[in-house]
Amino acid sequence: MQVEDIMMDGHPVPVLIQNEDTGVFDLDEEALQEVLLNPKIADKYVCVLAVAGAFRKGKSFLLDFLLRYMSSQQSDDWLGDFDQPLKGFKWRQGSRRETTGVLIWSEPFLIKRRSGEEIAVILMDTQGTFDTQSSMKDSTTVFALTTMVSSVLVYNLMNNIQEDDLMNLQLFTSYGMLAQEDCDSAHPFQRLNFLVRDWGFPYEIPYGHQGGQQLLDDILQVTEKQHPAHQEVRRDLRKCFRDLNCYLMPHPGFKVIQKADFDGRLSDIEEQFVTHLKVLVPRLLSAENLVKKEIGGQPVKARDLLKFFTLFMEVFKDNDLPEPTTLVEFAAQASSQAALEAGKEHYSEAMEELVGGDRPFLKSVQMEAEHNKLKEKSIRTYLEKNKYGRKNQSVVERYQGMLEEEIEKMYSKYSQQNEAKNVFKAARTPATLFSVLMFFYLMSGIFGLFGMYSFANMCNLGMGAFLLMLTVWAYVRYSGEYRDAGVYIDEVAAFLWENVIHPVYQTYMEKHLKVAAEQAAQQAISSTLSNGKLKSS
Repeated sequence: MQVEDIMMDGHPVPVLIQNEDTGVFDLDEEALQEVLLNPKIADKYVCVLAVAGAFRKGKSFLLDFLLRYMSSQQSDDWLGDFDQPLKGFKWRQGSRRETTGVLIWSEPFLIKRRSGEEIAVILMDTQGTFDTQSSMKDSTTVFALTTMVSSVLVYNLMNNIQEDDLMNLQLFTSYGMLAQEDCDSAHPFQRLNFLVRDWGFPYEIPYGHQGGQQLLDDILQVTEKQHPAHQEVRRDLRKCFRDLNCYLMPHPGFKVIQKADFDGRLSDIEEQFVTHLKVLVPRLLSAENLVKKEIGGQPVKARDLLKFFTLFMEVFKDNDLPEPTTLVEFAAQASSQAALEAGKEHYSEAMEELVGGDRPFLKSVQMEAEHNKLKEKSIRTYLEKNKYGRKNQSVVERYQGMLEEEIEKMYSKYSQQNEAKNVFKAARTPATLFSVLMFFYLMSGIFGLFGMYSFANMCNLGMGAFLLMLTVWAYVRYSGEYRDAGVYIDEVAAFLWENVIHPVYQTYMEKHLKVAAEQAAQQAISSTLSNGKLKSS
């Protein structure tokens, strides 16, 4: 498959935007909703791959190769035409920054694993950190959002892994250690890929994954000569991330740097760099290497990720940087929200199986009993999946209350849906109107028979009124017009049924019908027994 044959649908969507006047970051919730609530992916688990690091180090450039790979449907010859310009996230040559805030690609990619499960892959580009135009809080906010929402964080570094590169992760390792005390999950974060660009010592440590792992193991080794803070960040990194990887990339060539009109075409890039691109990109994004985003050890769906973004911005809305304890509370809220959605899903799936779709009508008493059982199970599901809470019990209880409210709303909806399937209830209005009409008809005949014509005429008037109501009700049901009149007639019929017809039936007819049914059953049994005796004789 050639690149010119590949349609690269979509465009970059800014989701974290910095106000030019105040410098404050704002979350564009509408833009996020368009991507994450897309029906194609809203109920799919997500893998969020983000690239973060210092400014002007080629993050967007790398992301566009990831886009090309995904747009080719992970084809073996995904690089395609070597004279094809590189498209996708905006990037350019030079010393001034191009990307501001945080952007995601508008069209997530659905990847099917061998198991048949589909995962939505979201690619995220970020503003370079620690440039001349950004404050410490700006850089920390962007880096924090990237780290907290991604399942795969590519930490883009130049030449080597420096000590300050590790220290930039200290806020998150401090949070991670506190989170572990408050959570049953073994690791608060999932995968961290150090990507060292322009590695200059291949004669000591070779390019690629194996060389990268060797370098990473050497750098993360704890020694007595190190400062205590440096020792701590090394220990905590291994505890906070489930996977720590490193890849060493060669220099892309001097044409990439010196050519003013360089547009990303592979023909201008050194062959050695292209060779390693062919290894690195599938290593990050092949179906079996995808990592689902988790909160508190539980995978989350695209619609849950939207709430995660919103909660995160609440933490960073103040001028001061948040303390690690604040991030733990944020994580507890995010975990509780994800567990709440899991509880709702459990309840909804069970109720759909019980009374949804083409399932037959279920008695109200039986449905209420099932509702109570499912509600208890859903709350247990919520508590089991909500890993946070040892130190944030108030958050867990608050979200449990929200879950119970949501379940009651869903129960009300399913009750209405179930009642609509009750044939007798649906026919209650016409049956009631017809019964009253026939009552007036019989009474009119009786009064006429005895010469009581005034009463007979009153009965005829009542019969005409109910005949008119029955006709109007049928027209409303058929045409959908004058719905208010139909509602009024239903209310009149319901009042007559509950206060007149049903009590009369229970008082005078139900007992007699029950006795008659029992007598008929006894006669049938006696007849069967007598027939059996005759045959045996």
